[in-house]
Amino acid sequence: MSTKFFGAVAGLSALALLTACTPSSSDPDATRNDAKTAEAADEPVFRVGTITGEDAESGATTAPTSTAQPSGDPTSSASASDDATSPAGIPTGDEFGEAIETGDKLDFDPGNRIGISVENATLTDITLTEEDHPRISADSGKFFDTDGQALKADEDAQAGSSTPSETTDSEATKEAKKGDDAEAVEAPDDSTTWVSTYDLVADSSYTLTATATTPDGDEVDVSTDVTVGSSDASPMSVRTTLSDDQTVGVAAPIMLTFGSTVSKEFRDDVEHRLSVKVTDEDGKERKIEGSWAWLPDDPQSRLHFRPKEFWPAHSKVSVDAPLKNVPTGENSVGQNDLTLDFDIGRKQVVEASAKTHRMTVTRDGKEVMDFPASLGAPKSPSYNGTHVVMAKSADYTMTSEQWDYETDVQWAVRIHNNGEFIHAAPWSAGVQGSQNVSHGCINLTTERAKQYYDTAIFGDPVEITGSDVSLSTEDSDISDWVYSWDDWKKLSALN
Repeated sequence: MSTKFFGAVAGLSALALLTACTPSSSDPDATRNDAKTAEAADEPVFRVGTITGEDAESGATTAPTSTAQPSGDPTSSASASDDATSPAGIPTGDEFGEAIETGDKLDFDPGNRIGISVENATLTDITLTEEDHPRISADSGKFFDTDGQALKADEDAQAGSSTPSETTDSEATKEAKKGDDAEAVEAPDDSTTWVSTYDLVADSSYTLTATATTPDGDEVDVSTDVTVGSSDASPMSVRTTLSDDQTVGVAAPIMLTFGSTVSKEFRDDVEHRLSVKVTDEDGKERKIEGSWAWLPDDPQSRLHFRPKEFWPAHSKVSVDAPLKNVPTGENSVGQNDLTLDFDIGRKQVVEASAKTHRMTVTRDGKEVMDFPASLGAPKSPSYNGTHVVMAKSADYTMTSEQWDYETDVQWAVRIHNNGEFIHAAPWSAGVQGSQNVSHGCINLTTERAKQYYDTAIFGDPVEITGSDVSLSTEDSDISDWVYSWDDWKKLSALN
């Protein structure tokens, strides 16, 4: 059974006492052999420091900064390596930050990555928790060996994996991880150093916990609290188009819009902090596959989330976007945290065909409407693809510079920014069901348009087929479902 130690505990005094009480022997060789068995292995020494993202990515030999001052040793500092022959990589040994023990409190400046190293042992796992935002996913970071060379992480062992870790946490480690929200990142073999993937956020508090294993198989735990100072960067706002308690359709994306442009090198820092939780009507969590995507700036940055398939009907969605003080550029940070809680309503899907000239509506799998319709004429066709209900108006004035008209219509439901609506068109009632004569819209009689209008909500999908042209990913606030799933995932900054 392995023995648990906590922090860098010195055992030399106990060893000296044991040696003093050992009876002498007339055999000098026996005395030397007894002394050898009493020798204790060096205790693990943990060090914590920060390093720039550039150095972490390039494997530079620059040592982490030593601005942190652990309690009990306010004068200690780290020194950079003067060995020009050392391998290119992360600093190792006493070059890495400050030596710490469990309970030490550290202060760092924002904007750099945090790292931890251990001497006389290898790392088993790491947990980095931001105290005020436990829903942020674990920072997998990067692991390095004793030479400062990066190690390939075992993806199955990373936090959030379905593969359980065989490491058993001590009571002190469990306490430090603060419950079920903390996720441990399991280290690959021979790891002695870990550096976070993301920068420390200003005005934040973290708990860094590590477990290491000695050559004798003993496990050693250490935990330290980290406070990050303030930033003088300019604030950038973030907002969403949805509102709390709003009920939306199954194709509604989560849309975040920033007050300016988020620099590409900081988009992973932003996206990493976002979480989406889906539950059923009874509060039981529903597992869905989904991804964030950075859409083309317009001119501000836009970040959308959509599931791989439509949202499960009759669900609740909770979004956490703790972006205050998160870097968004070289001299800008997020202005505010944002949370959002909304409902997914019934699954209502519209299917309209330019071939059959009909529009059907199914609700939770049951057909509730089947109307004759007129879609876009050959010179102004409707577009194939998944449209999304964006807005609706009982009275609306349709205008077009391209086709030189201005027409008042009733019961207008916008399904795309390219001018496509579902609306009442009594002037085409005679050919609805047999010809396509519109300027791209789906024409219905006034009575049928009103019947559909009353049921439509933001986020309902509208599938158009049978046309000679298809939607593109340009020129729309909501083109999320035009992308294939593989192409959508490529727009994430975390891929």
